[in-house]
Amino acid sequence: MGLLDTLFGRQKPVPVGPERLFSMSTAQTTLEVDQNLTPVGIAAMCFKGVASAPFAQMQRDLDQLLHLAERDDGITYRAYKDDLGYSWLIFEGKDFQALVTTLHVASRTLLDEGYGSQLLFAIFAFKDANGHSLYWMYNYKRGFFYPFVPQTDSHDRLRRRDNPEELRLASALGKELPMEQETERWYPVWDLPF
Repeated sequence: MGLLDTLFGRQKPVPVGPERLFSMSTAQTTLEVDQNLTPVGIAAMCFKGVASAPFAQMQRDLDQLLHLAERDDGITYRAYKDDLGYSWLIFEGKDFQALVTTLHVASRTLLDEGYGSQLLFAIFAFKDANGHSLYWMYNYKRGFFYPFVPQTDSHDRLRRRDNPEELRLASALGKELPMEQETERWYPVWDLPF
């Protein structure tokens, strides 16, 4: 942080870290039993890539680590780069707890290697009792969760959200998950790559 940043009170956001991701593990029962939400078996993380040799080496090391998770936990994953240039790691598996753990390990690796500021968000996919998709988002920089409920799906060209349902879910899970209180920070993510 520079002198002018100090004088004017500006701060660079520091990621809280991925430890709060584990609260999704403990919230799973409430999500399934009380809210009738079923995990789809997909979780993902999105981050800004860096065009550097050390970052490329870190990605190769992470790739080897994730191959171990594939073998040991039955979690498959794939890397994806979207049209805006953001990098994704998309994890799939039947064991929700293993998904959360694998996502945490991948997040922690980026943070430990000094790329924590590149982490954007993690996302967990669910279906409601009617089969509609909804998502729990985790903002790495803020350290909070929030719901994202598209009216149809994430590929809806009109980009309509079910705001009343998002507010209801946030209220219902407020004791289970560290919830983002500032609703203007509940950023939707359209055109998900899964």
